Amino acid sequence: MLWANYKKDKDERAKQHELYDNNPQMALSHTKEIIKRLAQDQDEDFRLFNHSIPVDVCSILLTDFFDKISAEERKYCKDVVLDFAKMPTNPYYRYQFSDGIASAIDALPIIFINYPTERANIKSILLRSLFNDYPIGMWTDSRYSIFPGRAILQLWESHFDDMQSILFGYLLLKPHWNKILEKSYKQVVFDNREDQFHDDFYNQHENDLLKIDDNLITISDLNNIEETDLYILNSAFQLLPLNTANYEHKLLAQSIISIFAKRLLTRDQDNKINYDVRHSFIEKLAYLVLSSSEQDIKDYLQPFLDGFNGSETIAELFEQFIFAEDKMDTYDKFWQVWTLFYVKVVDLCAEGDEYRHVEKIIKSYLFARTPFKETVTDWHTFKDSNSRFFEDIAKYIGHCPSTLYALAKLLNDIADQYLNLGISWLSGILTRNKKLWTGKLETHTINYLEKLVRKYIYKEREQIRRSKQLKDEVLIILNFLVERGSVIGYMLRDNIL
Repeated sequence: MLWANYKKDKDERAKQHELYDNNPQMALSHTKEIIKRLAQDQDEDFRLFNHSIPVDVCSILLTDFFDKISAEERKYCKDVVLDFAKMPTNPYYRYQFSDGIASAIDALPIIFINYPTERANIKSILLRSLFNDYPIGMWTDSRYSIFPGRAILQLWESHFDDMQSILFGYLLLKPHWNKILEKSYKQVVFDNREDQFHDDFYNQHENDLLKIDDNLITISDLNNIEETDLYILNSAFQLLPLNTANYEHKLLAQSIISIFAKRLLTRDQDNKINYDVRHSFIEKLAYLVLSSSEQDIKDYLQPFLDGFNGSETIAELFEQFIFAEDKMDTYDKFWQVWTLFYVKVVDLCAEGDEYRHVEKIIKSYLFARTPFKETVTDWHTFKDSNSRFFEDIAKYIGHCPSTLYALAKLLNDIADQYLNLGISWLSGILTRNKKLWTGKLETHTINYLEKLVRKYIYKEREQIRRSKQLKDEVLIILNFLVERGSVIGYMLRDNIL
């Protein structure tokens, strides 16, 4: 049923099926007909294309129309969802795209909230589903465990203790699960006794599972977290709620961040981290930091400040902070982060940007590697008071060609409000750093400068004619362009002389 898929994906095409929106009971009635046919019909083609419709529809009815369907209809949908949701706990389950399991997991939070008698069952489903590392994408390393992760994040506010228990339970048991699983894979007979393996594991850890069920597990039950596999640590890190004030969360976050920082900033090529794990960790870190208090921001970033170096990880870290800030709009917190890294960046650039990754770090720090829309000329995190930051950047790391490039690009797009000041920054850079006149420049630097100075002359022509200072600053940039063989620079210079 396309309606359910469109609703799940928040696709505008769902509006083409307003009949179901206005009458969700009709959607359920049609779903029951499909369920009946699935039970009776042996047509494999019909089953292939329709087997997930029941759970897709029931999931949407619970999440989007809970108050518009009857108690009996809710219970019916709940039972359908739970039947699907528990399938991954079967030892022989293998995820298949559009098999309906993702829809089932997405509906677990509303069932958890409204059906207290199902909570123990759902906690077990969520925990066991987190153990499932089956890949779900062809082009990424994403695993099935992201589905229960989404459900857990929705339940922190309303059922904190239950989610805390699942989080710590996962960190406690997942390493043991992996060790036994790895050992069992080496046995030829594994495929014939997967169910026994699962039963053995849960029997061995029955007491721990009872503690998890009763919310009696704490962070003190976790030992040697620094020896835990990074994939497991990252999965746990993804489960942490944003803006958390919980002491145990902060302690856990700091431990995981420290472990990752040490590995991410290493120069040892043999100690590199899987790209998808690295990327998802850095992305989550940016959101977590920008949702935290001033003191927590410092604590979370300290491992990266202590280990700061000219690695690609630092460039990616800056990029993810910009992406997160673009969505979150946390002005003060973002500039606190940028200020914490300022001295580190300046010191790194003391000898220029010729060392590996340094130019990439400068571009990332100066917003030049973030793909903003071409039509955007401002950004909510740039205010008049932030011009001092760019002025200092031009003064202290203007000798780096990547700084000239980044500022020229930035002033052409999201920093357009600093255009007048930017001419002074750029002329100052070119005045103080004569090596830029003959040295190698970043690709497109000349193009950005041409576009920028042309726009400025068009906008401030009268002011340039009246002010010797403005004219001199513009001429410095135009002379630079002419020296670099720019025809546009030559024509503009001729025009204002």
